[in-house]
Amino acid sequence: MGCSGYVYGLAIAKGLINSGICKNVLLLTGETYSKFIAEDDISNRSIFGDAGTATIITYSDENMLGEFVFGTDGNGAENLIVKGFSARNSYILKDQEKPTLYMNGPEIFNFTIETIPPLLQNVIVKNNLQLTDIDYFILHQANKYILEFLISEIGLENSKCHIDMLNYGNTVSNTIPIALKDSLDQSKINNGDKVLLAGFGVGYSWGSTIITI
Repeated sequence: MGCSGYVYGLAIAKGLINSGICKNVLLLTGETYSKFIAEDDISNRSIFGDAGTATIITYSDENMLGEFVFGTDGNGAENLIVKGFSARNSYILKDQEKPTLYMNGPEIFNFTIETIPPLLQNVIVKNNLQLTDIDYFILHQANKYILEFLISEIGLENSKCHIDMLNYGNTVSNTIPIALKDSLDQSKINNGDKVLLAGFGVGYSWGSTIITI
């Protein structure tokens, strides 16, 4: 699920725990997109970063992991893709030229500004909350321009929104858990805070939930 992967992973973990199958889930994310970016692709090479994260989700009598909202739209598949990299069509098996990442920046931007504001509104309503109940927003760290545009478009307070592109870049499914860890370390979020998480991108796919710290 690419950039939405962490939120989807949280939902799977919650389902496994709520069903009684297990009490603890270790959710791992890992992305090494640098190996798929062409050396002369200055635009994408300056945006993406490699990373890996580990998150433990464990059973609790308190509802700390809220309701989810998801969506997909396959019409946007060609706008962010590594063509040919799959089990069915592997360049390794067919001795083809190594595939590279392709991203149609303007189309990804249009998708984001059309999809994410309603997504945030829907997840807040589904969790029986108001916008003012959310203490902090951690959106997928796609790029600074998109994040700043979304914050302005939705009318959020800058102090309540995480932006940290300088140190990591776009690490795809890792951006949200990295942002969570940094926000905790920097005391931007504290026990009892309600934090909205939203991932979006490749697919197209998107997903959001609200957690309580």
